[in-house]
Amino acid sequence: MNIRRRFVPHLVVLLILAAAAPGARAVVFTDGSASVWTYLRDDSTDHVYVVPAFSFTAGDLGMKALRFEGNLRGYSDVRGGKSQQRELRVLRGVLVYAPEKKPCELRLGQQWLTEGVGRGNVAGLWLRYRFDKRTSLTIYGGSRIAESISLQETNRYQGYAVGIGARAYLEPFNVGASYYYLGKSGDLLYHAAGLDANGRLSRSLAVRGRFEMNVEQAAVERAQILADWRARRNVQVTGEFRAQAPRVFEDSYFTIFLSEATTTFGRANLRWEFHKPFYARAGGTVLFSESPDPLYKVQLALGHRFAEIGYTHWLSVNKGVMDGMFLQANYRFRDCCDFFAGYDWAHGSNADSDLKPATDSHAAYLGGSADILRTLSVTARAEQVRDVERKSDWRGLLGVTARFSNLR
Repeated sequence: MNIRRRFVPHLVVLLILAAAAPGARAVVFTDGSASVWTYLRDDSTDHVYVVPAFSFTAGDLGMKALRFEGNLRGYSDVRGGKSQQRELRVLRGVLVYAPEKKPCELRLGQQWLTEGVGRGNVAGLWLRYRFDKRTSLTIYGGSRIAESISLQETNRYQGYAVGIGARAYLEPFNVGASYYYLGKSGDLLYHAAGLDANGRLSRSLAVRGRFEMNVEQAAVERAQILADWRARRNVQVTGEFRAQAPRVFEDSYFTIFLSEATTTFGRANLRWEFHKPFYARAGGTVLFSESPDPLYKVQLALGHRFAEIGYTHWLSVNKGVMDGMFLQANYRFRDCCDFFAGYDWAHGSNADSDLKPATDSHAAYLGGSADILRTLSVTARAEQVRDVERKSDWRGLLGVTARFSNLR
């Protein structure tokens, strides 16, 4: 176990260093970006969070079909001008072998799973084989990682994960089936199976469905269907229905009865462009949980290409009723600068009016983004928030991103 704790992060770091080594003359950084995000809060904490990030793709690693994809992120909590906490993590570090005009693709390293029911961070092997343009098979396995690899701390062993997924186009749907198994020290923690499909029933109606099951608990983990219907040229209707339960592993410190923890969620939205570029939209959301009264939220809005104003009404968890208005605007200048501003206001309480009196809350924000150069962009946002507890909070976000490509 100790070997795996130390070997996996060292392997990923070794792959990154090998890909970026100065002596590797054939290496070409085909694309990438470097960014720094700063988040400020002026409240009881008065913290400044600095998040630098670096991502890149290094190609031509001895052969044209071999490349390395890396993504690193740092974190620093600055208080009183001094950094109190620092972290450096590897979000992604994977060696990819993808020959042109060949049916296979191989990945080795740390990656985030997006294969059907398989979700999480895994350091190991991933293989996809395409039988033809419509059918493929994916197999993966490796050491499971909680979030990402820390370069400062020992990474706790989270077990091992293996899975398999298949996709095929069966007109008019793209259908997928997947299976995921998670174990630790010879014990079963979790395994699941799922099916998903997406396609168009007609030129105006697109649908997507997903069914995932926790096999060990014999319980439905997620059942979901989404639809996008272009009723008329200027009328669009979207909807979603979902029943979902939390994902529970066998080594949890507490027990959740999945049938009782399942929540059912439904939403529908309509957008009508009655006079271009003016439109109206209406939407509603309902959440069924353990409480006897379902939670709901409805919204009505009128909009233009540059602005939107609307009304919102919702029922909170503790039977509190809230009403609100919102206004937001945006403007694009010279195809390189975007500005936005908005104001949200709400009146009501998060609890029954007999328990807590109604009060006002609001949020005002202003920001924008600009492409200073073709490879350099800046994003900024400032907001002032006053919640129902009458606490005020100023927040700010500043980000700078530099992109590069084809640098030898």
